[in-house]
Amino acid sequence: MSQNPEIVYQAPLQGFTDFTYRNVFQEVYGGVSKYFIPYLSYIRGKEIKKSLLKEIFPENNKALPVVPQVLFSNTTELFELVSILVDNGYKEINLNLGCPYPMATNRGRGAAWLDKPDDLNETLQQLFAKEFPTKFSVKMRAGMKNNQDFKPVLGILNKFPLSEIIFHPRTASQMYDGKANPSLFAEALSIASHPLVYNGDIFSEADFQELKTILPDQKSWMTGRGLLMDPSLALRLNGMEMDLKLRKQKLKEFHDRLFQEYSERLQGSGHFLMKMNQFWSYFCESFENPHKAIKLVKKSSNVLKYNAAVVEIFRDLFVNDDL
Repeated sequence: MSQNPEIVYQAPLQGFTDFTYRNVFQEVYGGVSKYFIPYLSYIRGKEIKKSLLKEIFPENNKALPVVPQVLFSNTTELFELVSILVDNGYKEINLNLGCPYPMATNRGRGAAWLDKPDDLNETLQQLFAKEFPTKFSVKMRAGMKNNQDFKPVLGILNKFPLSEIIFHPRTASQMYDGKANPSLFAEALSIASHPLVYNGDIFSEADFQELKTILPDQKSWMTGRGLLMDPSLALRLNGMEMDLKLRKQKLKEFHDRLFQEYSERLQGSGHFLMKMNQFWSYFCESFENPHKAIKLVKKSSNVLKYNAAVVEIFRDLFVNDDL
């Protein structure tokens, strides 16, 4: 491992990085300094999905360095959600100012806060005046539509005792199109008084090395889709040598553990197969022929056929590499 290790966070992805996934990932791979729990938010009135509450229960995150995240539109929502997390013992809470999806931004949540810096300033003043017994960090984008909106927002964030800021150098309107712009991150470094974490488009060691040439002093990173595509990525970014045989053994172990955990947790084969199909939408990228892998999985109409498809996928993988 590197003598000066990189700090790698796993980004929260709703529907993917649930507590089952996080726990199995930590046991099989590790290499992640913090796992961020997909955001806690209201869906209507004061209702919170039971599945979201399960994500924050301490018993589901016993051996994990986890940070929960909140998605809010006003101080009332923010204080209530923070109170729930504090009651569950969390010592750090991440404020989501970056969710780009219209279902969030149209309700004034996520990246919508980047368009209303004065409101954000007042909300944070009230938040810190409450003196909750926890630290707060922020996850944000460069702006809603304008990639320069982060500048006044960072000026506001500088006034508050945040633990760190995770900065994704894209606008919300870009969603995940185009490429994240590391030059915007470099600009943010010159403005922010808090530690910054780079987030965006780290899918491979090559991507990482390219970023390191632009941001040579940066040591803290967040990746979500990259770890879903290649679960060994965090370890390899820190210099762990993993030959193809070990990587593929780990892939098989990871898959089998997830299969077992989800089969025990989820009721009904339809629900279970839907979850595994979802998992393969990213996991297939670990294979030489992703299209073939995902096609075989999607054609599986029952668990027996699914198991046969997985056997074929891994058998071809091992044979092709003389393993």
